Amino acid sequence: MPNYVVELYRPSSDAETLRRVVDRLAAGMCTVIWFGALVLAIAGALAASSLRSIQATDVAVIRPNVEATGATEQLAMARWAVERFEIAGLEPPVVEIAFHRGLSGCGGHLGLARQGDVDVCTTLVDPIARRALLHEMGHIWLDQNLSDPERERFLEVRGLHAWNDSSDTWALRGYEQGAEMMAWALGERILTPQIPDNEPIQLARGFELLTGSAPPAYTDASNEQAPSTHKGVVRAWRTAPGNE
Repeated sequence: MPNYVVELYRPSSDAETLRRVVDRLAAGMCTVIWFGALVLAIAGALAASSLRSIQATDVAVIRPNVEATGATEQLAMARWAVERFEIAGLEPPVVEIAFHRGLSGCGGHLGLARQGDVDVCTTLVDPIARRALLHEMGHIWLDQNLSDPERERFLEVRGLHAWNDSSDTWALRGYEQGAEMMAWALGERILTPQIPDNEPIQLARGFELLTGSAPPAYTDASNEQAPSTHKGVVRAWRTAPGNE
């Protein structure tokens, strides 16, 4: 009988087997590297887009005497603040407003006012940020509009020692009380000024001493609230160096 040999399996040599294993591992490694690079590229693109969105700022001339730099919603807040002065019959101060992400732009505080410049250091647009903006703009307005006799009269009525003496505590400086009153009268009147004698009638009288007119009576009830005596807000801004 003839002999039939059927070859069911012929093992490869050791060298050939090793080569095939290496080829497969290399192919798998390339796939992993390619996929990882794709993930990193997508993540980088998203991060860059997010960063551009966060850092995007514009410069807007709100009025001939008011310029602001910030994100879209911050520029809208600056326009709102300027309009509050106008509603009250006051000429907005000559000022350049800049919004910052970190507190370093404001000396570690929420707001800073000096020599016609106002800095506000928050990315939020809320009652605290709006009050801080009006407070700092109020400083500039007082610098540009208040005469020495008017300052003296304000100090006398309020029983204060000096307009802006660094030896006085923040809340007992005429300069700070004036800015707080302006922020309250021009703003939403949700947050109580952080000064003594801060009942609405006292604040309104102080505002009239400073500006010559009573606080405006706002009619946009959807956005405004009645004068409040809420005292739960901690002061978080300062003015120029030496003025806390």
